Amino acid sequence: MRLRASLLGFAAIAGLWLGASLARAEDAPPPMPPGGPEFCKQNPAKCEEWRAKRDAFCKANPQRCEELKQKRAEREAFCKQNPQKCEQQRAALKARREEMQARCAEDPSKCDQMKEQMRERWKAHHPGAPGAGATGPSEPAPSQPTQ
Repeated sequence: MRLRASLLGFAAIAGLWLGASLARAEDAPPPMPPGGPEFCKQNPAKCEEWRAKRDAFCKANPQRCEELKQKRAEREAFCKQNPQKCEQQRAALKARREEMQARCAEDPSKCDQMKEQMRERWKAHHPGAPGAGATGPSEPAPSQPTQ
C-alpha cells in the first residue's frame, strides 16, 4: 500500500516535470539562469546569454510573458504574507526533486520508460497542444545543473 502511494506520488511529479519539458517555445516560460543571483555573480557572461534569450522570448510571446510575470508577482506576494508556508513548500519541492533524481540515477532505464509513459499521457490529455502531435519540443529546454 505504501509503495503504491509512493509510486503514485513519483509518477505525479514526473508527469508535471515531463509536461513542462514537452511544452513548445510559445508555451514555455522565458529562459532563466539556473541558481538565480548566485549563478549570475559567478557566471556573468552566461547570465547575459540567458537574459538575451528571455528578452527574445518576451518579444516573441508578450502575452505569455505578461502572464508569467503576473504569476511570479502573485507568488512573491504569497511568500511575503506566508514566509513559513512558502519555505515549507520550497523544501518539499526540493526534497521531491532530489528523490526523483536519486531514483533515476539508480535505474535510468526505468526512469526513461516512465518518462515516455508520461509523455504519452500528456499527449492524450492535451490533443490540441503544440507538442501533442510531435515527438517533443523543437529545442530542448536548458537543464539546471545538479549539485
